[in-house]
Amino acid sequence: MHRMARRAALLTAAACALVTVTITTPAAAIPPAGPNQSVTFTYFSDRAKTNEVGGWSYGSCGEPFQYGVKTAYYTVRIINC
Repeated sequence: MHRMARRAALLTAAACALVTVTITTPAAAIPPAGPNQSVTFTYFSDRAKTNEVGGWSYGSCGEPFQYGVKTAYYTVRIINC
């Protein structure tokens, strides 16, 4: 019986660790804007990156903006101002 309780505890801990990694990984991919910087994402319709479909910018260089759609195909530019 003690073995089953220990196994259940280990499985629960492993599941919690997996959820934590899954939740925190995407947030780490968004670069923070430093002092006097803005970060601009430009989104494209496919991996060729020839058809722009959206954009997102945040930071200190002007007003933040977002338009269009976000896709898996994008470029990131960090702008100093």
